[in-house]
Amino acid sequence: MMNLNDTYAGNGARLNANKKRRGRAELLVTSQDNYMSGEDAMGEIFARKRSRGKEFREMKMADYRDRMGLSFAECEEYDFADKEYRLAIKEGKMKGAFAGDDMSFPIASPEDVRSAWSSVGRSDQPTKKVQKNIIRIARKYNWMNGLPKSVHDRIKKGGTGLPE
Repeated sequence: MMNLNDTYAGNGARLNANKKRRGRAELLVTSQDNYMSGEDAMGEIFARKRSRGKEFREMKMADYRDRMGLSFAECEEYDFADKEYRLAIKEGKMKGAFAGDDMSFPIASPEDVRSAWSSVGRSDQPTKKVQKNIIRIARKYNWMNGLPKSVHDRIKKGGTGLPE
């Protein structure tokens, strides 16, 4: 293999400087301003991601505990899959209701109001009917902050809140 220093006119200082610069560019800077290799940086990124996932699961369980009045141990035993979530609302274990037919559009929090409102158009059910039910449920449980600003503006003007 040919050595680049042999073909370069000069003393090779420029080649060495570029080699050092490339080496620094290949390293990643952490929040502590220390250099680390790409593999170590990816390990740190994935560790942070796992930590955020764990925090989210704990927050979600706390939310379910608050809504359903369960202890932490009961909450860990309970499978909060979609079916159980809908049955808990239907049986009255959680406060909330359904905006659509056949237990569709479950609403048990302001976040659910927001989610239901944004997914109305994807359903084959009549849009106006589902939107009207979402507004009714939001008013009943005082979850109006889950509705979009445009709905609030239409209600303030004396309308029903439904789009024209």
